[in-house]
Amino acid sequence: MNPIKKSNRTRILEYIFRNAPVSRATIAEQTDITPATVTTTTMALVNEGIIVNLGEAEQVSDNTPGRKRQLIDLNADYAYAIGIEFNEKNIAFCITNLRGHIIDQKLVLTTYKEINNITAFILEEVEKLIQHNEGILGKLIGIGIGVPGKISRNKKELITDSKVWESFNPERIKEKFDVPIIMENNVRCKAFGEYLFRPLQTPEHFSFFHIGMGMYCANVINGELFEQENYISGEIGHTIVEVDGKLCECGKCGCLQTYASERWLIKAGKLLVKNKSSLILNSLVKEEEDVTIEKIISAYNLGDEIIRGYISKALKYLSMTVSNLSIVMNPTKIFLHGQLLGNQEILKEFQTYIEKDLNFMGNNYFENIEVLPYEPNNGAVGASARIIYTYFINE
Repeated sequence: MNPIKKSNRTRILEYIFRNAPVSRATIAEQTDITPATVTTTTMALVNEGIIVNLGEAEQVSDNTPGRKRQLIDLNADYAYAIGIEFNEKNIAFCITNLRGHIIDQKLVLTTYKEINNITAFILEEVEKLIQHNEGILGKLIGIGIGVPGKISRNKKELITDSKVWESFNPERIKEKFDVPIIMENNVRCKAFGEYLFRPLQTPEHFSFFHIGMGMYCANVINGELFEQENYISGEIGHTIVEVDGKLCECGKCGCLQTYASERWLIKAGKLLVKNKSSLILNSLVKEEEDVTIEKIISAYNLGDEIIRGYISKALKYLSMTVSNLSIVMNPTKIFLHGQLLGNQEILKEFQTYIEKDLNFMGNNYFENIEVLPYEPNNGAVGASARIIYTYFINE
């Protein structure tokens, strides 16, 4: 394909993904592509079945006289993608259409650390998913895999000290299903899923701050997922919030994640249970291994003073970090994601800190921060988005 035509096709498709239903005239106006090129390209896309004609718009947006504009939209079921996310709580699989609507999904309540052969596990589960959805394979764009680790710049190598991934062979998956594979950090997948599948809610420049067992911040800049030169970029959990504070696994002291990650809160909760230091938390679990982030949140809601103290400190440091992020990156929007802030009482306390910390940014800046609902399949849907953008929009 001619490189210029390919570029035009990509720009037009991306505009349709973000703005449809839309008219050809609007696409030409907003992309600076000539009306003739837009017409030729969209006619080809209609003929391929990728987009559909919707008919006339009810009203011309600028109220000027003349012919009503013909609207076009994406044919969401033209093709599908499979997304997979591995994390320390579960493993999620899903099939989505081009709009991110879930066609089928499966949640495996285990962690990747408990699987002997990651490659064989993926092959088996994807095979089941495809068999359960006849006709998908012929329309399958590819398989996206979100992993809780650092990915090399060429997306071919997972940089991790976990031996579980040593035998992982994405080439076997590619050969088995004859489709491309993308491997990406799971939080970066979640961020891009928001961009591609929630176009009305996501600007061209935003930060996505995930608070889970670990912590990570992905950035979308000018509609592109920021590709870092150094794979350490995004590791916001290792920013210092307390000088000479607690020792972190990275070797530094006072890192954010040693106070505000789910892993640290669970670790602190287990110690309380072991020492029988918390009447409320001890009443919720039988033994240390029963402590989860859900139990920690329940203890907070029930008024456990020690747990409340831990979470309050975590929220103060999170607020401090979000404030710093807003100064350094100045994103149009900051999305916060994780189970902790999904609790209304905890969110209310966090709001008191963040409103104070962001006061100097202007009275309305807090409106630029949105707490997203946590769903176990968020990363899998985002991995699907990465496949769709790379091998369908940007082919």
